[in-house]
Amino acid sequence: MKALPLFFRAVALASAPALLLISCACGPGPEDLPPPASATGADEFVDEVRQLSAEKGLPAARQYLVGALAERDDSNGRMESRLKKASADPDFVYSDSLAALPESERARIGIAFIPGMKAKGGLKPSKPVQALAAAAAESREMGFQARLIPAVSRGRISKNAAAMSSALAEVFAESDQVILLAKSKGAHDLIYYLRHQGAELPPEERKKLKAVCILAGTVQGSFVADWFANSCATWATSSRALLAATGRGAQIGMLQNVATSPWKGLPHTFPRDTYPNVSFINLVVLPDGEDGRSTGTVWSPFMREQIEKTAGWESPNDTLVETAAETLPEWVDAPQWIVRTSGSHAFPKGEYLDGSKVTPFTQPLEDGTLNPECGAEIMNAFLRSLPRSLLD
Repeated sequence: MKALPLFFRAVALASAPALLLISCACGPGPEDLPPPASATGADEFVDEVRQLSAEKGLPAARQYLVGALAERDDSNGRMESRLKKASADPDFVYSDSLAALPESERARIGIAFIPGMKAKGGLKPSKPVQALAAAAAESREMGFQARLIPAVSRGRISKNAAAMSSALAEVFAESDQVILLAKSKGAHDLIYYLRHQGAELPPEERKKLKAVCILAGTVQGSFVADWFANSCATWATSSRALLAATGRGAQIGMLQNVATSPWKGLPHTFPRDTYPNVSFINLVVLPDGEDGRSTGTVWSPFMREQIEKTAGWESPNDTLVETAAETLPEWVDAPQWIVRTSGSHAFPKGEYLDGSKVTPFTQPLEDGTLNPECGAEIMNAFLRSLPRSLLD
């Protein structure tokens, strides 16, 4: 406890009962590492990559992922190739893409954007939310219906899904075809919504859902959220104690939610029994460093270092989510198109696997952080490459 800053020591002492209870609920011991993916509802693929990382190291696991992700891609590399070409040439439009549809048809396609953890931040929206807002604006400029769905900053999954429900119901009611796009933790919120509030929509409305696009999403949970929610490490328990002592205990519950796969406990008939026409498009991020780790960071470098030192295990990740966990569980019976990128959770700053930039025409800000204008560039390329066959 002496190693903690004075403020944290004071908080920890003031909240000793909470800290004791929180510490008693810590996660697996050294003999259980790496922890079984099933403990948080993730699939055997996540488990396989964890074990490979432990046995052969992160670089070998990353190399394995390059091929394994290609094998899991039901588009057989087509979507990745198309998006890469559209990203490199802003004037190129695939003749069979959504962007090439007649204006009258584009106007009947509704696209909804679901933000992640930082739904709000300070006096103005966070950069990721600004990027999604830019993507929505670009979609409207290209003739589609599009809106950024309101969400609750660091809210529980169920609370966020409820907050999104009425806005998403309007998207379904006003459109002939629907595409839902989620970033990061937004994957949790969206999948919960689809299982609960969305499942209450009339069958004809649910048939309109043609694609769920998830960008660097917590599709099968986040190892960082798991560390904060369950680890016995000093900084993890101190963080939980601080949240409890300052009236933000609900955020611990949110972290526990995000640590667990949103698919855990769902019937294997979902989602096709509820949304018979849906396909998934997952943009996943492989670490770009030679050591099998990401060279970038999108949050606290100090906390990232603490996790690497104390977790006792690693698997290739984008600094917040394991790469393998950014794909659908193996048992989900729905088409999954995978686009592989390399970099960090702030994927617009990254590259495709051939080294070409994801957003070659939008540079990061001077301080190296995400430039929100990247959202418009990515969405423009996405709509110029997404095949209309997705709507059939």
